[in-house]
Amino acid sequence: MKENKNKTKEELKIFKKTYKNYRALIVANGIIKDYNLTIDRIRKNYKFGDDALIIAADGGVKNCINMHILPDLIIGDMDSITIKLMENLKTGSNTIKFIGSSHEKDESDTQLALDYAVYTGAGQILIAGALGGKADHSFANLVLLSSPKYNDIDIRVITENLEIFVVKKPCTISSTAGKKISIFSLTPYTYFVSTSGLKYRLKNEKLYFSPVRGLSNEFTKNNAKINISEGEILLFKEI
Repeated sequence: MKENKNKTKEELKIFKKTYKNYRALIVANGIIKDYNLTIDRIRKNYKFGDDALIIAADGGVKNCINMHILPDLIIGDMDSITIKLMENLKTGSNTIKFIGSSHEKDESDTQLALDYAVYTGAGQILIAGALGGKADHSFANLVLLSSPKYNDIDIRVITENLEIFVVKKPCTISSTAGKKISIFSLTPYTYFVSTSGLKYRLKNEKLYFSPVRGLSNEFTKNNAKINISEGEILLFKEI
């Protein structure tokens, strides 16, 4: 969304009302192995076009550059961006907005980016570059998806071959027969009323947080139905 550049906090409140449920792409500072494939899927599979707001979480701007996209906004403590790169970005474009934060912050740069997108009214958010690199950062980015403050917002982490998201209520998941899916309980247990469209079914039973039992399930149809009544799950869907 180009319209949200250089807006004050008061203006952002108006922006939220005007552009509610817009699309945002957050690019984090993790590892993206295939830049062309990733941006191609973002555009074609998820229909993210020029109207999407692109937010680089600190050093994620380097992933943006490698995907040949220019962020609308760079947010974070800027500890992963060199002074030279910062100067080049400011010189090359006067449209990029920079929001700096303290190094002594509680939030990760990815969380700051996600909070900004949610605050300004994003209803669908993709996060690329969330995994790889530091294991603790990867884990933090995945757990972030389960935060109650992001309820009812479609947030997905994507890699070259995976789509990762949280499910807290009964749903239908689209895929292709033969593709893999792994299911993990984020709560001490998740109670499954039933599943259908999957090779290994669950019915009136609990899937526990540990030990894990939902690795490498498989779609038998192009749609799978998951009916849970307690808990929440983290899904890794092959794309």
